[in-house]
Amino acid sequence: MKKSPKNNQRISDIWWFALVAAALKLLLIPAYRSTDFEVHRHWLALTHSLPLYHWYSDTTSPWTLDYPPFFAYFEKFLSFFASLVDPTMTNLHEGLNYVSPLAILFQRLSVIFSDVVLIYSIRKLSKDLKKTEKFLTWALIIWSPGLFIVDHMHFQYNGFLLGMLLLSLSYLEEGRDVMGGFVFAVLLCFKHLFAVAAPVYFVYLFRHYCNGGIVKGFGRLVVMGSVVLGVFAAAYGPFAYYGQIQQVFHRMFPFGRGLCHAYWAPNFWVFYIILDKLLAFLSVKLGFNIQAPTASFTGGLVGDSSPFAVLPTITPLVTFITVLIAITPCLIKAWRDPQPRMVTRWVAYAYTCGFLFGWHVHEKASLHFVIPLSITALKSAEDAKHYFFLSMVSCYSLFPLLFEAQEYPIKVSLLLLHAVLMWFGFSSHFSGSKVGKASSSVPEKDDKLRSPNIDRNAKFVVGWCGKAYLFGLFVVEIWGQFLHPLIFGNRLPFFPLMMISIYCALGMTYSWIWQLRYIAKSR
Repeated sequence: MKKSPKNNQRISDIWWFALVAAALKLLLIPAYRSTDFEVHRHWLALTHSLPLYHWYSDTTSPWTLDYPPFFAYFEKFLSFFASLVDPTMTNLHEGLNYVSPLAILFQRLSVIFSDVVLIYSIRKLSKDLKKTEKFLTWALIIWSPGLFIVDHMHFQYNGFLLGMLLLSLSYLEEGRDVMGGFVFAVLLCFKHLFAVAAPVYFVYLFRHYCNGGIVKGFGRLVVMGSVVLGVFAAAYGPFAYYGQIQQVFHRMFPFGRGLCHAYWAPNFWVFYIILDKLLAFLSVKLGFNIQAPTASFTGGLVGDSSPFAVLPTITPLVTFITVLIAITPCLIKAWRDPQPRMVTRWVAYAYTCGFLFGWHVHEKASLHFVIPLSITALKSAEDAKHYFFLSMVSCYSLFPLLFEAQEYPIKVSLLLLHAVLMWFGFSSHFSGSKVGKASSSVPEKDDKLRSPNIDRNAKFVVGWCGKAYLFGLFVVEIWGQFLHPLIFGNRLPFFPLMMISIYCALGMTYSWIWQLRYIAKSR
């Protein structure tokens, strides 16, 4: 009888964090909206106006449907309410580029309400943490500046999708492998870009769930396979019935878009592109006849031409192989010792590899590994230091998404407030003697569930190298916002963005190396 009030209090605690976040999200409703706002409005109209077998073939708008079927069903569900709020919004032809106060309000609120999935998954993942640890974890995710910028200003549904990812991970950490695999399969049918972690899921579930001998293991493999196939059948079955599968996959995998996004995501290919340009410049200076590339890094390959002047062309197959090679260390670890306490790190590492080496990566994809790693940030002072550094780099790399002057104070304030929250939160949690004293009361059984190589007496210290890099972010921003326009005027407008990409790519590469070393040392 005494447990009910405590449980109710636990539920209400996280909703206070959610309400604070919702209040800020409501204030951001009039803020900048990207073309993604029109993309999702058109998907509402498309799924509301057309029969299912025309969803992936319609060309009324250039913003064609390119997400998997479950997301199309989600848009169809929202369209019922959207048509009641503002019928023009769901009109396929009259609604093109339609913007009204009601349409803006509806779409913004749809993102806010869909974040309930994220709130639930965070509460589930953090249920065994101490109260202060819960509060800090909730703050890191629910008040994530990256989610505010991408979802509630730029406009997308990442919080909703990442909530499903965290829910899947929570089931795996509890040992409920079937549910974990089921939720991940559902996630893939909402957004296929999460498939980068599919090899990790496959190896982990095969070794952790499908064990216990040939007969028992095969039986479990059949169960897991049936669950996953059932999810994909529910998603793609109707389109297979109408003979639309080929068209669905053609829309979902538009490899002609090019190696990089319009704004270069801060990954490995930034260095490759810059090296190619430097080699071309030096070759011309040395008297070699270098033909200028006729294809674009962002627009896709044109015929057989290459967007590179000197270095070999990078194709989707090259990036696929590179990503697979990069995630191999965690696949080996998952095969040898499939530990539930390590699965979140392995999944986050896989998404880091996909971000660094993938094809046509969006800068927003950094949320795929930053948000899961916030769950591990309190495991040790070293984890906290890494997360502090990584989340700062990730958030700053999103700044070019909001390029209008009126949003500048907002994005800077979000980053600074996040930095202050992390600094005081981590400093308080990892305060040397306090940690050491607390650890003495932890039972040995719980020690096995903690991160490997943890130093419980360590303090949260960023270090001179980390401070120097973060100061460099400040220098890059001052140059791009003030010095570059003052010195060059309207010339070389791409240079500040290129500096952000290169500098943040260095930070992302450091994070990848740190995670790789951690996984290699873990036992």
